[in-house]
Amino acid sequence: MGLFSRFERVTHPPDDLAPPCTPEEVIEALLDLNGPDAPWTVRDADPEEGADLVADWHCADPAWRKYFHSATEDSVLQTRLRLMPGEHQVRSLDYQWQLPATSMSRSMQTWGRGQFRWTTGHWSIERRPDGKRRFKKTVEYDTADLKNHLRDTVLDMGWSWRARFSKL
Repeated sequence: MGLFSRFERVTHPPDDLAPPCTPEEVIEALLDLNGPDAPWTVRDADPEEGADLVADWHCADPAWRKYFHSATEDSVLQTRLRLMPGEHQVRSLDYQWQLPATSMSRSMQTWGRGQFRWTTGHWSIERRPDGKRRFKKTVEYDTADLKNHLRDTVLDMGWSWRARFSKL
C-alpha cells in the first residue's frame, strides 16, 4: 500500500450491470470517444508513457486555442490510463507540463502529475433588460468534461475506475 493510497478514489460500476467486458472491448469503447468536435484525442500510449491509453487535450490546436488561452504552444494536458484486467479496473493519472512562452520570460516551466482539474472561463460585462450591468460567462473549458466521459465509459463496461496520485 502506497503513501497516497487512502486518498485514491475508486468508483465501482453499478451492481445490476452485466459481467465485465474484455479489455479489448474497453479499449475500443474508450477510443470511440474521439470525434471531430471533441477538444481531446484518445490514443494508444507510447511505450515510454507507461500506460495503455492516453487522452490528450488539444492545447496547441488553433481551433481550440480560445479554450486554452493560458496554455502555450508547448503545453501538454493529458490523462494516462492503464487497464488492470485481473481486477477489471482502469487506473488514471493526469500529467501536465508547460514551458515558458519565450526564453526571456520570467515564468518558469511547470510540471505535475496526480489528479488535476483544469478550468478556465472568460467573463464579459453586459446590460440586463432593466439596464443594470451583469457578468456573463462566455467561454469555458473543464477537464472534467473528458474525465467524466472516460470514467462513465469504463463503468458502463463493468469495470471500476481508480484515480491515482503517483504512478499507474
